[in-house]
Amino acid sequence: MLLTRCTTAQQRWPAIVGQSLNRTFNSTRTLHQSVSAQAPFKVVPLRARKFVRVQGSDSVSFLQGLMTNDMRHFEHTGVMYTMFLKANGRVFCDTLMYKRPALDTEPHDYLLECDASVAPRLEKHLKLYRLRKKVQVGMDETYCVWAAFKDEIATGDAEGLIKNSRLHVLKDPRLPRLGYRVLSHEEQSTIRELLKSAFPDAVMSADRADPYTEFRYSLGIGEGEENLPDGKCFPLESNCDLLHGVSFHKGCYIGQELTARTYHTGVIRKRLMPLVFESAPKVSVDPDALRDAEIKNVEGTAVGKLRGFIGNHGIGLLRIEKILSGGELTLNIPGETSAIPCRTSKPSWWPKELNTRA
Repeated sequence: MLLTRCTTAQQRWPAIVGQSLNRTFNSTRTLHQSVSAQAPFKVVPLRARKFVRVQGSDSVSFLQGLMTNDMRHFEHTGVMYTMFLKANGRVFCDTLMYKRPALDTEPHDYLLECDASVAPRLEKHLKLYRLRKKVQVGMDETYCVWAAFKDEIATGDAEGLIKNSRLHVLKDPRLPRLGYRVLSHEEQSTIRELLKSAFPDAVMSADRADPYTEFRYSLGIGEGEENLPDGKCFPLESNCDLLHGVSFHKGCYIGQELTARTYHTGVIRKRLMPLVFESAPKVSVDPDALRDAEIKNVEGTAVGKLRGFIGNHGIGLLRIEKILSGGELTLNIPGETSAIPCRTSKPSWWPKELNTRA
């Protein structure tokens, strides 16, 4: 049942999120005034995210054979979530991919947003498979990216793409609760003025992405190398299928065999899930010791591993069948004398039938 529902939702997705809203900048302002009476937007700079640019007449077929999603979605949308895998089916990195919005761009010109630490490796990874294709791959320092989101569920938000020559506001393709990604190539001082006009009642964050990261964790959504470490996780365990990041109808791509087999067997025992701590964890050990810290249930059985935390929220790779029945959990950090109490719950955006597939 879940497989059918996920597939149907994926087939509908491009038509839903891909409707272009060819609005002027003033209409962008009007768009958000209609919902500003509700919870205000939070607008946060994502300075730890960079872009890799792929352009050229063969770029569509080139990327189609390397990533989990389907390039044909760009016939309907300007942004898409996808992952690049290793040959063994493990995640190399996740990205948000955009049609490069510059006015002078060629038809086949794309930006791949990823962690700054991952960008050089992604560039090298893509060049490795370029061969004789008419494709250019390189870093793009032109654009910066912001996240605009609301802590509360708000109705009336528009879907799709809003663009002009100075500010590009795109609906996050993974989940409506994640709000918008905002791209711009303006100077930082100018960008803030543009953002204030687009989101007039927004709470602006100056430098840090912490509010957005904690918000993602509260939803149970991983992003970037910290949450999806290179070569240590699988796309379906990372909820790529539930976040519209993988196509099961396209042709072959690197790492496709294991992903397809896992999908068709319907057995996904572990997934990224949100963690809530009674109080913000305070640890004295080196941050690297937190990687893969064990999460245990009341019986002392290991049920998962930590994938990141900030404030009172975290995210972990957990065994579904072991934790959905309820019960307290503890985070056990090497070098710490006492465990840290925490709890989890099934994310509201998961399909209802998911717990039957544990």
